[in-house]
Amino acid sequence: MTIASDAGEGKHRLEVLNPTADGYGTEAAGLAPRPSGLAGQTVGLLWNGKPNGDVALRALGAALESQFDGLRTRFYSGSIPCDRTLLEQVARECSAVVGCTADCGSCSSWMTHDIIAMERAGVPAVLVVSKGFEEDVEASARAFALPDVARVVVPWVYNNATEEVSIAQTLDALPGIVDRLEGRPHAKDAPSGALPAPPVISFHSDDATDLFAQFNQYFTDRDWGDGYPLLPATRDAVDALCHGIADPDEVLYTLPPGNGQVTPRKIAVACAMAGTTAREMAVVEAVLRAFNDPQQQVRLRTVLMSTSAHAPFVLVNGPITRELGINGGRACIGPGAQNQVNLRIGRAVTLALKNLGAWYPGVLDMDTIGSVRKNVVVISENVDESPWTPFHVDAGYGANENTVTLFVTLGETDVGFQGHLDPHQLARSISAFDSVQGGYFSGLFGGEKAKESPSGRLLLVAPPHADALAEGGIGKEELRDLLFEYGHQPLSRVLEQWRKLHLDGKTFPEWDWAFALDAQEQERRTLPVVRSRDQYVLAVCGSTRGKDMFMPTALPPVTAPLKAEWADRSS
Repeated sequence: MTIASDAGEGKHRLEVLNPTADGYGTEAAGLAPRPSGLAGQTVGLLWNGKPNGDVALRALGAALESQFDGLRTRFYSGSIPCDRTLLEQVARECSAVVGCTADCGSCSSWMTHDIIAMERAGVPAVLVVSKGFEEDVEASARAFALPDVARVVVPWVYNNATEEVSIAQTLDALPGIVDRLEGRPHAKDAPSGALPAPPVISFHSDDATDLFAQFNQYFTDRDWGDGYPLLPATRDAVDALCHGIADPDEVLYTLPPGNGQVTPRKIAVACAMAGTTAREMAVVEAVLRAFNDPQQQVRLRTVLMSTSAHAPFVLVNGPITRELGINGGRACIGPGAQNQVNLRIGRAVTLALKNLGAWYPGVLDMDTIGSVRKNVVVISENVDESPWTPFHVDAGYGANENTVTLFVTLGETDVGFQGHLDPHQLARSISAFDSVQGGYFSGLFGGEKAKESPSGRLLLVAPPHADALAEGGIGKEELRDLLFEYGHQPLSRVLEQWRKLHLDGKTFPEWDWAFALDAQEQERRTLPVVRSRDQYVLAVCGSTRGKDMFMPTALPPVTAPLKAEWADRSS
């Protein structure tokens, strides 16, 4: 770990490998050619659905039309991200585009993506960014391979401001918008990121223990850790974790949200920092691969960047859970010796998401308050005490296959009550703890495609409750039916969080009838808290006492098998 060094540098040296990705996105592109002037141009006003962005863009359009002879504007109402068909239409119909708004985690990044799509189509474009989201836009531009994307910064978050303030700050930004559309550069448009660190980072000291302090301080200053002391990813430690892997430097895939290139060696660096073994690294790799699920890529990237407290949650199934000692029994979520393997794997996933996916707070993780669940939780299913088939078998895998299932959770609710009268009443009692968090009325995040990725619920059922239900003839399918049947809330509560989006025309038209009902009728009628009974996902966890846990989820689970050649290696 330490070796002698040249005189004057200190007699001990520690060398560690850089944990960040070697590359982000694909080959960088350039800006589209700018017009010499805006007179006679057709300027698209691209709105992603965020509150007050529409009124601000319309005011901006009126100002542009009054300032430039023959200039026309066209307004386009999109989502997060905007549909590809809409973007193609904008590119056909417009000679320049202004995009608004970038004032939250996912909307800033996806609007950056959409503005870059315009540039790649040969249409000059400018992004309007709220103060506080500049680093988000800069990292997103790097991830989408156009780091020089043109943007202007306004002082207030549109979602927090009045319509009057939203209009005023956008009109104040008009000169800068015009300059950027016409190609006049501004110094403050230049990226502000620090110079990259070298591939190998060296620390020197006469005191061997001081090397660890230097190393941890250096990594903490760059936010390469998780706030706890890290183990040094030395070349020997990383090589040991890569033993048996044919090509440790092969690019396997990119990792959202920052699209960093993932190699076995870079995964091993994250694992070395967390103290995982080579076989545990196979679980880490499968989780990272799950983030590249082709059906959920857009939604997974969106929730990682959100200002809401979305957090990954991992369920491991198969023989490897017993072989590695992944806990799915008592107190399987939380600290303690019983969870040391769970914690090491979860920590390595967190470090990889940060350093390979650029999931840094204030950069691409724009969470407003945050959650301890962002210390990624990894558990196994307690199949030994379950009367039901394991989760991964229900998902189509064999009982002896090793899998990970990735959930994105929005919180947790302890389902605790004092006894039950019969199995059906037990199911009703569990359903009473469900909440109205989430919803299925709006396509803001993904347009019509949002219907294909509805939010749902993960229910972790303790063995005593699973046994009581099974003995009463209630299996997983019957329990889903009962949860959906009894998991209703008054219409007024279910709709409340969607009223502003409905006013902006951003809810699905088939629900207009519900918003049109009077207050008394909305209080009398009920709706389920999820779109269908299939959005309830069940797994047996915990032990001894009948206490369950509800977790709202942001999208359907993604299951990925472990690579046998990784999982079968010796640690």
